[in-house]
Amino acid sequence: MRILKKDFVNENTESYCSKGHRLSSGTAYYMQDENGDIHYGGTHCAKTLGVNDIKSVPDLTKSLVALGKNGQSGGSGGGNTGETNSSQIPAAIGYLLLREELLSDFRYNGRSLSYHVLNRFYQDYIRTGTISEGDAGYIMNIEAKVFSPKLSLANLATCHAYAFILDRTYAYLEEQDKQGGMEFISSLKQYLSRHCTLQPAQVEGLKNWIQYLPEDLRKAKLKSFKA
Repeated sequence: MRILKKDFVNENTESYCSKGHRLSSGTAYYMQDENGDIHYGGTHCAKTLGVNDIKSVPDLTKSLVALGKNGQSGGSGGGNTGETNSSQIPAAIGYLLLREELLSDFRYNGRSLSYHVLNRFYQDYIRTGTISEGDAGYIMNIEAKVFSPKLSLANLATCHAYAFILDRTYAYLEEQDKQGGMEFISSLKQYLSRHCTLQPAQVEGLKNWIQYLPEDLRKAKLKSFKA
């Protein structure tokens, strides 16, 4: 199977390689079979079944740092996508996915995050499943010159991570009919999607409600937004 990316999944998603094993971290490698169907698995699963290297695909989960036992950070909690790979392709694909797909409902200064130049590269990627090293360099040059840090790869990845945590928190609050918490989380989701950030008081307030998440998600640490 071809590995597409590492991204967030519902924490109850079952690993393709281990029936009954749930991907409780809320992250997984997305793998596409020859029929076009998408399957989910952890690192070992992806390395076993993938025809391409896991380092060749974007990791869109790096702004959510999972903590293992004794409070030690686990997984790849580093900086920009593709940092362990000299190629710029993983980072560039990640940037395309964030601006043209995953955060399609976000706005900054009242404008869509989609950019017509990036969208052309995105459409090529969707059609072919890859981009060239030259195109990757061009895309990352655009990323480096954005007029606001809010549109940087690092900040958009953090927006993506917060959006995931907010969605999962809302789902658990809804199960328990916590109306006050649901209203607060909804307000955060709306603010995040309009400003590509949250204010410190909002981040602090979120801590009152993430206690309703399952342990692995509750203990994970979110990276800070870029100023």
